[in-house]
Amino acid sequence: MTFRAKPVAKRSNRPSREQQNRRSLYMNIGFGLVVVAAIAILVIGAGATWYADAYGQVASVDGVSISRTDYRARYKIEAWRYDQAEARLRDEFNAGRLTQSERDSGISAIESQKQSLSAIVMERLVDAELQRQLADEQGLTIAEADIDARLVEEATRAEQRHLWVIEVAPEISAGATEPTAAQVAAAKATADTAAADLASGKAWEDVAKAVSTASSAAQGGDLGWATSETTLDEELRRALFAASVDTPTVVIEGSDGTFRIGRVSEIAPATVDEEYEQKVADAGISMSDYRVAVAADIRRQKLDDAITAGVVDAATPQRRVSEIYVAEAQGVGDQVKVRHILFAPNDNVDQAALQALAEDDPAWDQAKADAQVAYDKLKPSVGTPELDTEFEALAKAESDEPGADTSGGDLPYFTRDQLDSGFGDAIFAPGLKAGDLLGPVRSQFGWHVILFEDRKADPQGRIDTAKIRAEQAGGDFAAIAREVSEGPEATTGGDIGWVARLQLDKALEDAIFATPVGKTSDVVSVSGDGLYLFKVTEEQTRKPDADQAQGLRDTAFQNWYTQQKDAADITRETDLPQVTA
Repeated sequence: MTFRAKPVAKRSNRPSREQQNRRSLYMNIGFGLVVVAAIAILVIGAGATWYADAYGQVASVDGVSISRTDYRARYKIEAWRYDQAEARLRDEFNAGRLTQSERDSGISAIESQKQSLSAIVMERLVDAELQRQLADEQGLTIAEADIDARLVEEATRAEQRHLWVIEVAPEISAGATEPTAAQVAAAKATADTAAADLASGKAWEDVAKAVSTASSAAQGGDLGWATSETTLDEELRRALFAASVDTPTVVIEGSDGTFRIGRVSEIAPATVDEEYEQKVADAGISMSDYRVAVAADIRRQKLDDAITAGVVDAATPQRRVSEIYVAEAQGVGDQVKVRHILFAPNDNVDQAALQALAEDDPAWDQAKADAQVAYDKLKPSVGTPELDTEFEALAKAESDEPGADTSGGDLPYFTRDQLDSGFGDAIFAPGLKAGDLLGPVRSQFGWHVILFEDRKADPQGRIDTAKIRAEQAGGDFAAIAREVSEGPEATTGGDIGWVARLQLDKALEDAIFATPVGKTSDVVSVSGDGLYLFKVTEEQTRKPDADQAQGLRDTAFQNWYTQQKDAADITRETDLPQVTA
């Protein structure tokens, strides 16, 4: 029997139409999901970038964040304010109330500030937030009416007056620090005569040029245009801004003892820019953002007023203090002071010319010969009181040093490392004493004749020695201050009067209030300034006197705020956003 296999049906490799449709569907769904996922990633990334750019932090103050949006808004505001300040300077110049030099100087100062605008904006934002927190602690609030009033103030150009002044300062005898009663009376009589001459019809400019001791006398006493914020003597300022045009004031004795007569020749009344807020909007600045900035300005002023009032208007613990101050040295080691007369080759101190001059050039020998002649001329006066006067006169007449015709060859204290080796070796030679005459001495600048005046230890050594001397039995702090101190208070034995909190730099204040009454303080070093030693002689709870109160108005808030800022936890980012106008 034969078996035959059944034919096997062939299976096609091609998918059916249904399968094709299903596969296409799945592929389209998958592709769509990938696209959706990609878009979602892009959207999330863009959103995150936008969020970081808008709400990312540029700084924080005690945990409160300052956003990049805050930074951009304040940047535009401050840039616009600078532009407005420049525009006002140009307007004042065009109106004849500023000279070209004054306008250019003002614009240059503003442009310089603009170069640091990013840093300025950052600090203003930090200050605004910290001062908001401090104002809350002080219970200070800002009302919308406060902001409205400040906006009107910003839009207002204050009244300006063209001011003139005749000053008569009492003469002061050589070596004295104050005029005598007779000298004060003579100054008053001169001022009274000037007032009478003006009343009789004499020209203001003629009287001013004849009697005024002010630097403005040559210009007839013209002080230019000013607002009521000018820094004139207070009583004179009030009189001038109450005076009528071309009506001289009475003779006014200033707080500095100078007698003055003032005059107003023109008045430019205050004007309000009715378009001010529109200009803010036209600059692309949100008015709500601008009001936030204005509120910050007001808050700072309210804090200033509150802190200042707390020390000016109230009785607080104060200490009577004397000080010894020694300026920070620029170099290292002992310091020497001399006068000198310079004889430069070919009378030329230009460094390029001197460096190009050969060592055997006859000009060097001639300079040395000239120095020898000067030395020989002065030598007979060594050891006599006339030497100082003769040396100064010869320096003014013959020295090639620029400015010697007025300085008489006088030089400040120098340390050895600040000087040319030849000059330094000569004046730091051991054993020199005041009045010794040196020369001729060679330096890179030429040949010198030198009058030795003084040598003293480095600042730290001097003040440490002063402290030891002051604390010894019978130590006379006032006498030591007159001998050692380099501040203006040295003439009064170091007496700086009563000191209240917030009157001085914190480091100095802390040293004073940590010192027992009757004792001397630790030495305080202030970088970039110098060294201080204090003696506390008395303590009282008292209100400031007039001079002290004025000083506190100038310093109290800033000293207080510096302490608050130093104590705050402040972070600042360096990656700041770009701001386009």
